[in-house]
Amino acid sequence: MEHTLLNGINSKIMQAYLGERTYKKLYWPLFFPLKATMSLKYEALIGSKGNAVAADVVSYNASAPLKTRRVVNKLTGMLQPIMMKRKMETTDIMEYNSLHARADADQKVLLNMVFDDPDACVVGVNTKMEWLTGQILSQGKVTLSKANNAGIITENAIDFRLPTANKEVAASADRHWSATTPTTMTPIADIETICTEAGAAGSKIRYIIMNRTKWQQFRGCDEVQNLIPYALYNGSKVARAPTLEMVNNFLSGEDRPQIILFDTYLTLETEEHVQSSVNPWTTKYVTFLPEMPCGNMLHCKGAEETNPPKQVIQAKKGPILISKYSDVDPVTEFTKGEIYAFPIWVNIDQSWIMNTESHTSF
Repeated sequence: MEHTLLNGINSKIMQAYLGERTYKKLYWPLFFPLKATMSLKYEALIGSKGNAVAADVVSYNASAPLKTRRVVNKLTGMLQPIMMKRKMETTDIMEYNSLHARADADQKVLLNMVFDDPDACVVGVNTKMEWLTGQILSQGKVTLSKANNAGIITENAIDFRLPTANKEVAASADRHWSATTPTTMTPIADIETICTEAGAAGSKIRYIIMNRTKWQQFRGCDEVQNLIPYALYNGSKVARAPTLEMVNNFLSGEDRPQIILFDTYLTLETEEHVQSSVNPWTTKYVTFLPEMPCGNMLHCKGAEETNPPKQVIQAKKGPILISKYSDVDPVTEFTKGEIYAFPIWVNIDQSWIMNTESHTSF
């Protein structure tokens, strides 16, 4: 039997509410769209693509020359639960009962009180997937620490095996992409170098990903402004830093990749409930992708969904499971959001990452 301390709430009502809700658009589905799997374990092949090997011209009645297969790495792991919960304490429940008794007058306040926690859990789970995506795409790896995760802590980084040859640095100290080197940095030349290098390895780079901080440094440098120097204002040419559209139009004309900004901030909360606003993209890195999406956000059902406890009411927003249940002493109502998911970057061997703020170490 479904059970919640909030009168008039059940799975059907909560599902109808979540089904109609729209939330802030996020970046992670652009790079890692959802893909369901039946198992917590995953395996992904990396390194199976590259320049096609040419066949040979042979004589009549000769055997076809044997060609080698590309070396393939296998990325394996477990889909980890991403969870959070909120609670309504005794005083919150008493306030709810008071509002419920005069629901006609306070319907909006009542609904906000009931559904604020399910909304927060949906947003919270999506936010963690956004953070994971930013960390993985910018660094090729992710580390879970006390500063960024209140759950498990990884002793070593979860490494997606970006090839060493695909890890780039600036050519010299004066060519760092930074606010202190606007006259000497050459990001367009660096893009040309990386695209040429990738092409020789069989990868056609189509997208460049950076955050807004790095973009402002990029657009403010002399090289970029000299190549794209003017904007029209009332029919006159006016010198100014070029827009993203102007830069992408220039790059498109050169058959070079388009820049996409990973432009977001989100809030993390530690186990000690200290909150901080963070940019999930590590600013110093710029990532070069051959295609989008570049993998999938693999997900599967957890035990609570396949074997739901009788005392819990449940609803889903996409693959995110929302559960409500109660406790006693003190009387408390909990709302939990969860998904078993993790991003898998399958074309990382065809991607490049540049540390724009160092010429000695990646």
